[in-house]
Amino acid sequence: MKFLVLYWVLTQATLSSFTGLSTLPIVRHELVEKRGWITDADLNAAVLIGRSTPGPMGVYVVSVGQRVAGWEGAVAGWLALMTPALAII
Repeated sequence: MKFLVLYWVLTQATLSSFTGLSTLPIVRHELVEKRGWITDADLNAAVLIGRSTPGPMGVYVVSVGQRVAGWEGAVAGWLALMTPALAII
């Protein structure tokens, strides 16, 4: 169940923005303030990992998912990152 909720939260964030880090306030509100699944320090570390890897700026959502729910969360973040692009195609 946590997988589906995490996927839905991250998908909402990626659907509602057009650039990588503009999803950050939405993700922070949902996962840090509202649900308490991660801390601000975890979110900062996820953004650092996302910014230091090659690829799109929004790839940090995969790292956020991993911090929340391990490898299943990383898969949820990866799917959430791909969903808007696949929906357009």
